[in-house]
Amino acid sequence: MGHSAMYKFFIETYGCQMNAYDSNIIAALMTMAGFERTYESSDADILIFYTCNVREKAAKKVFSNIGLLRSEKTKVIAVGGCVPQAEKNMIFKCKHIDIAFGPSAYRKLPAYVSKILNDEEDRILDVELTQSSKFDCCNAERTVSRSEFVTIQEGCDNYCSYCVVPYTRGKEYSRPAADIISEVKMLLAKGAQEITLLGQNVNSYNGDAPYISIGKPRGSWNFERLLQEVAESDGLKRLRYTTSHPKDVTVGLMKKHAQIDILAPFAHIPAQSGSDRILKLMNRRYVAQEYIDKLNMFRDICPAIQFSSDFIVGFPTETADDFEDTLKLVREVGYLSSYSFKYSPRSDTPAATMSGQIHDTIKAKRLDILQRELMRSQTLHNESIVGKTMETLFDKPGKKSMQYVGKNVYMQSVIVESDIDLTGKFGMVLIEKAFKNSVFGRLV
Repeated sequence: MGHSAMYKFFIETYGCQMNAYDSNIIAALMTMAGFERTYESSDADILIFYTCNVREKAAKKVFSNIGLLRSEKTKVIAVGGCVPQAEKNMIFKCKHIDIAFGPSAYRKLPAYVSKILNDEEDRILDVELTQSSKFDCCNAERTVSRSEFVTIQEGCDNYCSYCVVPYTRGKEYSRPAADIISEVKMLLAKGAQEITLLGQNVNSYNGDAPYISIGKPRGSWNFERLLQEVAESDGLKRLRYTTSHPKDVTVGLMKKHAQIDILAPFAHIPAQSGSDRILKLMNRRYVAQEYIDKLNMFRDICPAIQFSSDFIVGFPTETADDFEDTLKLVREVGYLSSYSFKYSPRSDTPAATMSGQIHDTIKAKRLDILQRELMRSQTLHNESIVGKTMETLFDKPGKKSMQYVGKNVYMQSVIVESDIDLTGKFGMVLIEKAFKNSVFGRLV
């Protein structure tokens, strides 16, 4: 291990925020093991690709990027995350890959890299799913920004028929509450001010914990209790979470939004479709009206709340009428923002072998119509905050000089001009102009 300091590593991350969180910890572990991080792939001896397998395009992109980013200097290529987990029998068809590791195995990466560098092994595959030990290294020394992610729950027991997550991330596992809270406190002590709690399904969180504050009983914790405890941490200015399954959104959670000031009034609650027939085929376990009723109740309890969603178009057997039902739901809910995708068959999932697969041209046409409807809704929401003053956390410089971009409580991109560097600072912004993807304002 002694000569590892001479070696530099570069990380390329794909997919969800959980992957961003995992990558931060991988970088910390590699640095602790004596490797040096570089942000230029051409300067790296070790290339690490941390991957997503939710859609086919994401997986294909990794393999093309391995070819693009390899250079004379490259000694080790490691591919981690969900692609090796799902494609474990195929992964070494790409002859450049030396190490393939699943989402549970990243803490062993520095040791694996050393083995390859020292010619102790030719290739290493580790796709064991052992979530509990995965989180042992979450308090690793790492660089901390103003806004940080903390994974609280991983894996999924819902088995939606299109989704590969239960197969790549394993069964639902909730981290012990004490571990989560100590990680939050560590991040806050190092300057974080906004925390986003992450999980494949945060609201099914069910972690056990010894009493943390005096006088609170031991036993299992639900998501609402965890939110409350995290919200009380010193130094925390804003709290968020993602993602939620509609069936697990409780009245208790809605009430927490009304009670906790620093909990952002914004919830990502994926609908996926507005057609009851398609929802049933997707194994989503709710009908469209139940979903809408729940969001309406949420608005009654917490009037400031806004929603975002995910949608899949062109699911097997989707008809024009099914698609129309989705558009109807979108118009009725009025989302602040949303992600929408063409259905993409993933191996091992029931939907991949369903008859009635939809032709790509139909999928593309429907996606275009849906995205226009979602953009109309997003633009309306952006316009609705003109004239309001909103607290914004600035995370980066803008495209033009003296510009800074941040996020308000609703995750809308807010752009301001300033002659002082606002990166990492909170500011109150009077919103003056709205565009499709952002709003523009001035500091007050």
